[in-house]
Amino acid sequence: MKLKILTLSFSLFLLLSCESNDDENECIENHIAYVTSINSPTIGMVNETLNIEVKFGVSNGCGGFGKFIEAENGNIKIIEVEAKYVGCVCTQNTPIITTNYNFITNNTGDYELKFKSSPTEYITINLKIN
Repeated sequence: MKLKILTLSFSLFLLLSCESNDDENECIENHIAYVTSINSPTIGMVNETLNIEVKFGVSNGCGGFGKFIEAENGNIKIIEVEAKYVGCVCTQNTPIITTNYNFITNNTGDYELKFKSSPTEYITINLKIN
């Protein structure tokens, strides 16, 4: 009888310890997405946030905005969009997502923002900050 209780207890322990954890099974991936269009002002003021509308494509219905990846060289910024895909089962539509990039600087001058639109090309915005 003790053996049956021990076996039953052990089996119950194994069953509970192997319970599925939804957090571990959630599908999340990040990929570079290419910018399709930009809507931006061309003039701004020091310490004023310029709101730049950025549109980019994703490869399925689970895609959305993740973050901007920036590389800076003086007054030139190269900006990539990282798309975040959340979900294990995704629709096959390929939507265009819109997000905002906020540019602010505390120095006057001419700035060049280069948004990656393909592996080798960019959409370039020239800003004059007074």
